[in-house]
Amino acid sequence: MVPQRWLILCGVMLLVLAGCSRQNEALVPAPLIQPRLAASATATPERLTITPAAIATAVAPTAAPPPATSTPAPTATPAPPRVGIQVGHWKTADLPDELARFRTSTGAYSDGTSEAEVNLDIAQRVALLLEAEGIVVDLLPATLPVNYQADAFITIHADGSTSSSARGFKMATPWRTSAASQQLYETLLAEYAAGTGLPQDGAITVNMRGYYAFNWRRHRHAIAKTTPAVIIEMGYLTNSTDRAFFRDQPDRIATSIAAGVRRYLTERDLNDKDALIAREFTIHRAKSAGATVHATPSDSGRVLFTASDDTRFMPFREQNGWYEGVVRGEWRVIGWVRAEQWEATDEPFPTPTGQ
Repeated sequence: MVPQRWLILCGVMLLVLAGCSRQNEALVPAPLIQPRLAASATATPERLTITPAAIATAVAPTAAPPPATSTPAPTATPAPPRVGIQVGHWKTADLPDELARFRTSTGAYSDGTSEAEVNLDIAQRVALLLEAEGIVVDLLPATLPVNYQADAFITIHADGSTSSSARGFKMATPWRTSAASQQLYETLLAEYAAGTGLPQDGAITVNMRGYYAFNWRRHRHAIAKTTPAVIIEMGYLTNSTDRAFFRDQPDRIATSIAAGVRRYLTERDLNDKDALIAREFTIHRAKSAGATVHATPSDSGRVLFTASDDTRFMPFREQNGWYEGVVRGEWRVIGWVRAEQWEATDEPFPTPTGQ
């Protein structure tokens, strides 16, 4: 049997050892707990071990992010210019009902050659020259697309006359001439005259100014009001000299037309949208009898017509104090008048007969 005093001694020793254990445990630091963002309420927290390297990283200043490099927007490639080349009298039988009256219009004919044949040959050559320079070309028959829009429109014809001595080329803009149409006319005129050496015939007809494809007010199958346009009569098919030129030097003719178009496209101001809109004029009447209509904008120009009290003049262009236009009722009289000798009226502006 163990003596009682040994039992008491063992109990005291156990109490001492237990106290030491608790004292040592109190000296151990509690581990740090790192919170987990958006953690579950029941998740077991993780212990974070703090090291000198971790502390250095934590207190170091955050490096500024590299500046963002913006990617420049791609520059839009401008669309190539579009040019309409109409072959006069080509496929007139296919004209729509609104233009049915022109279905039998076959153009001039002389010495076994039709105007449509000459027009098509030259137009195809012009198209090839322009396309070689990246210009989009629409080779158009007598029927135009509805409200045809282009950067330039040229309708190609060859003239005819009952007089075999008549020769030379003609050019004209629509009745209502925009600044862009006038610029196209001037560049084409200069290049064609210089390139071909043909004489110019200044007898512009009402049918040229009032050409059906120009008349967007009346016809759907016509150019848009903002399309610069010119009609060219390349020469007289009924004149032996001009006819031989068509036959022997078609490339010279085509090159001259293409040069005029190309020059216009190069020199035009793309930002001048107002240049595409023709100025609107009103009917004018002479302030007094005796006002004259001249062939050129000059008092020394040939007098084409002398006005009476009831003469009406239809302007379509103004230049340096002169109006260019046509005498109403005398549709073949197209010329220039001094603006100061005429006054505006509120009378309607009629469409020339047959156009």
